[in-house]
Amino acid sequence: MCAYKSTATFEERGIRPPPRESATVGESDLTFIHLRDGDDVGLLQYVRSGGIAFPHIMIPDALQLRGVAQPTISSAETAVDRSSDDQLEQDGAGIMLQGRETDEPDSALTTLISHALWLWNAKQNVTELINRAQTRSLLAAESWLPAPMAQMIFGQVPGTASAAKADAMEAEETEGHRKMLAKTDGPISCVAWHPHRSLLAIAHRATDCVFLYDLASDTWCSNVLQNAYMQGITSMAWQPNCGYALAVGCTTGVCMWNIMPASVAPGTADAHKAPSLGAGQFSAWMSLLSFPPLAGTHNYPSQLPVGSAVSFHRSAASVSVLAFSNSGQWLVAGHQTHGHLTVWDVALGTATPLKRSGSTSRSATLQIGISPNDRYLVSTHANGQLRLWETENWSSQVWSDFNASVTGFTWSPDSRSVYFAIADCADIYALALYKAPPSLDAEVTLVTTFEAHAAAVSEDGDDLERVRVGGSIKALALDPQGQRLVVSFDDSSASGDISLLAVYLVNSDALFRAGGDASALMPLGYVRGPNWGKQPKLEEASSESALRAEKSSKKKRVRVGTPTPSWFGFSPNFESGALLTVAWANGKISFVPMLFASRFSRTQ
Repeated sequence: MCAYKSTATFEERGIRPPPRESATVGESDLTFIHLRDGDDVGLLQYVRSGGIAFPHIMIPDALQLRGVAQPTISSAETAVDRSSDDQLEQDGAGIMLQGRETDEPDSALTTLISHALWLWNAKQNVTELINRAQTRSLLAAESWLPAPMAQMIFGQVPGTASAAKADAMEAEETEGHRKMLAKTDGPISCVAWHPHRSLLAIAHRATDCVFLYDLASDTWCSNVLQNAYMQGITSMAWQPNCGYALAVGCTTGVCMWNIMPASVAPGTADAHKAPSLGAGQFSAWMSLLSFPPLAGTHNYPSQLPVGSAVSFHRSAASVSVLAFSNSGQWLVAGHQTHGHLTVWDVALGTATPLKRSGSTSRSATLQIGISPNDRYLVSTHANGQLRLWETENWSSQVWSDFNASVTGFTWSPDSRSVYFAIADCADIYALALYKAPPSLDAEVTLVTTFEAHAAAVSEDGDDLERVRVGGSIKALALDPQGQRLVVSFDDSSASGDISLLAVYLVNSDALFRAGGDASALMPLGYVRGPNWGKQPKLEEASSESALRAEKSSKKKRVRVGTPTPSWFGFSPNFESGALLTVAWANGKISFVPMLFASRFSRTQ
């Protein structure tokens, strides 16, 4: 590992953080504009100078949806009808065979369909008999063997005492983890931009449903994506070059949604345009993708009774992260309980496991990133590994000499470098690829370090508020043009203001320039989000005991500090520069435009 030259830090360049009472509306002429609530004059000046102002959207903590127990999408037509006689769905694979009417009952098509139905029913019956036999064996063994020994011999089988105990512990752990995340990261679990449209998919943490928002028209889609299988959402990804196809990673695996917009009437003004979701109704159906099972594990049932409320726990199919190739040909999934990756060929409907990084949860996949040219893939794991794959033969090279796991990384648009950060560390590294694909010749370079410091806020006056900025780097995001790198912080000591986002100017060419005479990252400014809004104030009480009771009753509703970012990323399509999207812990999503030319003049 080699170190790279860094020109200056934020403190040395005199870049001050914005006040806590302000929010960032955008960047113009390499300067971020921060405005307080009610500063209409400043907002007007910003817009008149060429700035773009976007509204904030809000996701509440608690929601009451109609038909929440139904395993279909709310108020929408579904194509997943498991009780239909003319439709066959393979075991969780999502490949459906539609029945067709024919004039010849003994035709080849009819024979093929009947044979397929017979084979599928036979497979289901054999699988059920095997499961029942295994369950009976373990039940008998648990009556005269210690439970750990019986489980080691026969495996964990649903319906047994050991499986019930494991499921109960898993449910308690999952619920506690979800409550903890709801308090710290807010109601939004993840966000996904559509690759070709100004459409956002937003996953709600408490209800495990997905909302769709169209930024261009500033409208919410009236339908909500919701299914009984879709529990514990961890990630989402839109399939490129495939209309409206959304993959949702969750505890049960991958829920693949296909959305069909309402048809446009011929002769109208929009008849020649591609259909858009908008605020109207749309049809949608969901398929549960199946994965190759691992030894000693069991799969979830492929059919559920309508209206059932089944709780699913983590298994070998539980997904931690998803990523589509930029061509949309294949989908890569990482898992919560092991380090293997699963490559799903969307066209062929086949899943191939890549077994490289361990079979336990200590090597679980944290993040997956596919290079813009689809020639490389990077995966990070809980055991501290950073693995670089080439997608031609799926060979890989691993870096594991870090002190902790990699918390986040992002590809450069030229597919030649990867910026990443490590847990409990303020350094930003780069993985530079020096040869053409499929070569794995790469080197890790220390690019820069964010020095935590106390700085005065950017306001005029003598008595300035001082804010401590920085901490260990939690996540990174690079805009599609490769000119703005945004980082967030995670300060375990809680002494720093981790609600701020730091922004760097990027010069990736400097990583491949001999002599180290220029910096790859140059400090630019900070982004601050909206505050918590109105906080309840403690009223004066007549006695000390009454005041103490008043404080205890309102303690949980008063939040200190400003909301921290729970997710952030860039819109894939923004012609005027880069559009940063941030989901905050208070449920608000803000859009921060960064206006610049296609290539800025870099300072050496």
